[in-house]
Amino acid sequence: MCISENHDVSVVILTRNSAKTIGACLKSVIREHPGEIIAVDSESHDDTLSILRYHGVRIIPDAPRSLGKSRQIGVEASTGNYVMFVDSDVELTAGCVTQMRAEMRDLGWVGIQAMIMGKESLSYWQKAENANFSLFVNHAGPKGQIATNATLFRRSTLLAIPFDPNLMESSEDIDLSWRLVKLGLRIGVSHAVAYHLHRRDFLAFVAQRFRNGKGSVRLASKYGSAWILIHPLQRTLVLSIRGILNGKATLVPFWVVWGCAEFAGVVSASKASNRK
Repeated sequence: MCISENHDVSVVILTRNSAKTIGACLKSVIREHPGEIIAVDSESHDDTLSILRYHGVRIIPDAPRSLGKSRQIGVEASTGNYVMFVDSDVELTAGCVTQMRAEMRDLGWVGIQAMIMGKESLSYWQKAENANFSLFVNHAGPKGQIATNATLFRRSTLLAIPFDPNLMESSEDIDLSWRLVKLGLRIGVSHAVAYHLHRRDFLAFVAQRFRNGKGSVRLASKYGSAWILIHPLQRTLVLSIRGILNGKATLVPFWVVWGCAEFAGVVSASKASNRK
């Protein structure tokens, strides 16, 4: 399969002060020879824009609003038959896009996510995150939910079924997955691999999970489901028990911090919503 087949793939990267990682990300993307690379930038004030310009990336300025809105801006600005979202702290392996595109075509899917491996294993949090991906995400095949960190979609699908602009901090990918599956469309995980720079330290990990918890409040409101709000604590309990029973007790602190940080985000966003 010739590498030029990726000419109809538009890569969309959301950036905001991403200077530390965007260079390596872009090099891995450029190696895949996509038709175009678009950065939707939310007012970066470090060297992000200079790095993007150096690599000839098309930049679309965007005020910090919502992930759903920013992603859809990238979709609508793209020209390829396929749109691939790549997070600014993700690096694609050689041939990743070509393999994902072939699998998506052969399986008749509308969205396909790469397996996510950790770029580093320098701290407990990075090692635990990588183990968590290995246990629950990195299994090729159809799924009911995929993320958008290194994920290929048919552009026509995202134009017909767009991201929800009202989902702010996170959960826009969960919401999209649920709506696609409800319509009978198929999504899943590829055999292709991408590397993600997992949060190295405790505070960065907690901040990420806190934002995810805040995002889940809007998701719960949209679907009228209180279960979404208590899910972080329920998941923590279930995973901790399973981990202890299956020799994964070292992951229990990871799951406990994850669940508590997300639930704290839920509480924070719920209080803010009630004050309005």
